Amino acid sequence: MERVLDVLREIRGGMEYFSRMHVMGVPVDWFFHLAFAAAIAWGASRLLPLRRVVLLAVALIAGKELIDVFAKTRVEYIRAPGVDLALDLTAGLVGLALGCWLARRFPPRRRGERGREATS
Repeated sequence: MERVLDVLREIRGGMEYFSRMHVMGVPVDWFFHLAFAAAIAWGASRLLPLRRVVLLAVALIAGKELIDVFAKTRVEYIRAPGVDLALDLTAGLVGLALGCWLARRFPPRRRGERGREATS
């Protein structure tokens, strides 16, 4: 059990390192939330219908934030999540919307489609 706690402490340290970094006044972890949510939504849209993509991405975002609540705090001092959680969720949902928009804007090409475009 002590080994698991040590691993969780290391993960927490890494998460805190990124949450303290800022670029032009914007926390770097917001960019990561947005970029990873967009990449997941765009990539999953190649394999799944849009509704399932949204459900999958929302479940992943909510699950990650739930883990963050417990991983970033000590068990003895768990308190209600703050503005950071709301901003992380917002960045993830904006990334999800961006990924869905990209999936609709740039649908996957079918084989042989490029050759037909040149002759049309």
